[in-house]
Amino acid sequence: GIMSPDFMYLNEELTVEKAISKVQKRSEEKEMVFYLYITHGDGHLTGVLSLRELLLHPMHQQLKNIMNPRVISVTTDMDQGEVAHIVSQYNLLAIPVVDATFKLIGIVTVDDVIDVIREEATEDFFQMAGAGKDNEILLKPLHQKIILRAPWLFASWIGGITAMFIINGFQHELQKVLALASFIPIIAGMGGNIATQSSTIVVRGMATGRVNMPQFFQIVGRETLVGIVLGVMFGLLLGLMATFRYATPAYLGVVVGISVCSVMIMAASLGTIIPMLLKRFHIDAAIATGPFITTSIDVLGISLYFSVAKYMLNI
Repeated sequence: GIMSPDFMYLNEELTVEKAISKVQKRSEEKEMVFYLYITHGDGHLTGVLSLRELLLHPMHQQLKNIMNPRVISVTTDMDQGEVAHIVSQYNLLAIPVVDATFKLIGIVTVDDVIDVIREEATEDFFQMAGAGKDNEILLKPLHQKIILRAPWLFASWIGGITAMFIINGFQHELQKVLALASFIPIIAGMGGNIATQSSTIVVRGMATGRVNMPQFFQIVGRETLVGIVLGVMFGLLLGLMATFRYATPAYLGVVVGISVCSVMIMAASLGTIIPMLLKRFHIDAAIATGPFITTSIDVLGISLYFSVAKYMLNI
């Protein structure tokens, strides 16, 4: 649907001299993207050649002897998003489109791909925010907007109710050390924010083809390292503030610092792992990542915070 049927192709039996002549004659009527696709027989794709390579070879050589036979191509029934990923991954100016018999029938240029990437990135952004995937959501009637957004808000509501029960479960500890309640918003907020950052980076990378499953451990390790550095930094800051602000209990600053650090490390890791696992099981990461991650991190973060406090403060 996005390919151009007017493109430059040459038979592999042509010499460089005849190929240059044909390029000169067809340049005004065909789509020119500096790639020449080489065909054999009844238009079957066999290789690719750049204009620069064509001009640098002797005039008597045949194209089949100088072309690159390892040409990257896509099929007519491939999803446009996947085509965009391939073009982006290999930094191509264009990519040939072939049918089931490997016959060349068109090309997709980079300007067509840019439109697709922009469209799909916008769609993913809306889905991650829990606002549906329709780019024109602002123009929809009120009841349709509510129907699109309510399920995601309900998921957040469930998470909030769960967090409420967790806090109630530590009511005894809160009554003994009321200062613990002061740090609940920042513990949950820092965890949710860094998880959202990591998941957004990963989902965007998957949308543009920059992030793939073979890089799983490398990407998770890198984001976890970011979580460690940021966790230690903000843990120290918040721990020092808690120490100076509250004289008792003595180890409150340590509890708050360790909790923030641990929650941020956990959140950065999960924010990276979850979208990639969803992709591995062929689930749209943009749909399930946004509200799900922030809600789950809030619940896990509060649980971890009170567990650390109960253990270290002996309450």
